[in-house]
Amino acid sequence: MGRLWKKLEKNELLGSPEETMGFSREFSSFKQNEGFLIRKYDFSSLEQVEEIKKELLGKRILILNAKDILQNIDVTQLKRGIEDLKSFLRENGGSMARLGEKYLILTPNSYVKISN
Repeated sequence: MGRLWKKLEKNELLGSPEETMGFSREFSSFKQNEGFLIRKYDFSSLEQVEEIKKELLGKRILILNAKDILQNIDVTQLKRGIEDLKSFLRENGGSMARLGEKYLILTPNSYVKISN
């Protein structure tokens, strides 16, 4: 993908706000070609798993509020739904992580990764 940051020469002119902030031109083209949205999503039933996959295919980073599903579903069924999502994410290069006790964050592909 290239470097996102670059070192400027002393008299080099900057052509955009991104370059002024120290981002390289590769970052600017990445931003234009691969726009992502972050969306909060209330995850309350396993029927939503397919909808979640469609959201991820639409380049959305999802923050799932799993409070309702954690209270209203059998743990075995929930594990199957989570495994389905994990499998989908592996196929597409995405990732998943917990945020606290009741939230999950899902990234759609390998361009956006979750770091600990």
